[in-house]
Amino acid sequence: MAHFVRLVSLADSLISKGDEKGDEYDVHLYAPARFAHYLAGKPYSTGELKTMPGEQFLANIARGKAMFPADVIRRYVQEDRSLIQNLRPDLVVGDLRFSLPISARLEKVACAVLMNAYWSPYAKRRAIIPELPLTQVVPPRLLGPLYRAIQPIAFALHVAQMNRVRKEFGVAPLPLDQRNLFADGDYVLYADVPEFVPTPGAPSSHFYVGICDWAPPTAKPEWWERMCEDPKPKVFVSLGSSGPIRVLPQLLEALARLPVAIVLSTSGRQMLATTGIYTAGLLPFIETASQSALVVSHGGSGGLYPAMAAGTPVLAIPSNADQHLSTAVLEENGAGLGVRVEEASAHTLHAALSKLFFDPRFKESAKAWGTLFQQHASKNVFQQFLNVVS
Repeated sequence: MAHFVRLVSLADSLISKGDEKGDEYDVHLYAPARFAHYLAGKPYSTGELKTMPGEQFLANIARGKAMFPADVIRRYVQEDRSLIQNLRPDLVVGDLRFSLPISARLEKVACAVLMNAYWSPYAKRRAIIPELPLTQVVPPRLLGPLYRAIQPIAFALHVAQMNRVRKEFGVAPLPLDQRNLFADGDYVLYADVPEFVPTPGAPSSHFYVGICDWAPPTAKPEWWERMCEDPKPKVFVSLGSSGPIRVLPQLLEALARLPVAIVLSTSGRQMLATTGIYTAGLLPFIETASQSALVVSHGGSGGLYPAMAAGTPVLAIPSNADQHLSTAVLEENGAGLGVRVEEASAHTLHAALSKLFFDPRFKESAKAWGTLFQQHASKNVFQQFLNVVS
């Protein structure tokens, strides 16, 4: 979802100032069919982009396999090239579409890739073992040294597969570091701010475009006003569409020991029946976070950044590699804490929640980052990028 949201944010920024801005750019946004309802009524052209099922993508990550098999990349290249040939754009922008730099080079069109700066080859390197079947039986802290030793080999294997596909299309190979997959483009757009995730030494073709926050219109539930008037501090739990809902019983047990009201967004997933909890399928994220003392998230940037934009600290429960990286950045910048999904017992969660709840430094830090995020609003900095490259 985060990759779709970021592109919508940038597309919307080009028409948000009225007809004058809309006349300046001819915007076309293609996305998987599951997001079509979010694009209904947009004032720019939209269409379907055929993609691998999200469940397969998540399964590949969970097993430590390449995110996209070679046959999928080949198919994507053909679709990309067809779209480019039909639209003849001056610039294409993609988010986790590893085929697009290949397609754009073949069609001689400028390509920008959108990514989180913590995946950049120029960012601080963080080797954190993600959740794997092995980490369920062996404590991750014991596996850390081994993982740090073999991570470069695993990254090289993933890139080697991509390089074989690139060779088939006559495109030069990438250095054998997976981070180069994310940063392969004529331009690299970081969905971050430089103070939060620095990339010292990055070339002039790399730009920060803010956190790219966007949320679909979401109706408030019937209990919204009652929740806002509830005198207890709120904890907003949003594990997203792929977060670890298996930890929800332990999380609710930990929260029950604190003087808080719980606000739960299920993201349409089946969860245990809950009583005494403000529950809805979807909630306006930033507005709900601004009503809350804490946010509990899966640790991905799509949950962390909107919470900080609202000035609210976060407890992250990460599982995959991306979530662990963003959670590490969160902790380094003082706006929250992380608890690995394998270690998310009621006791461990309660300790982390208590620290976040009673130590005012986390709230102060989250508010400071929220202010900085506003100063780097994507609607402004993306326009600055386009002014530079046009």
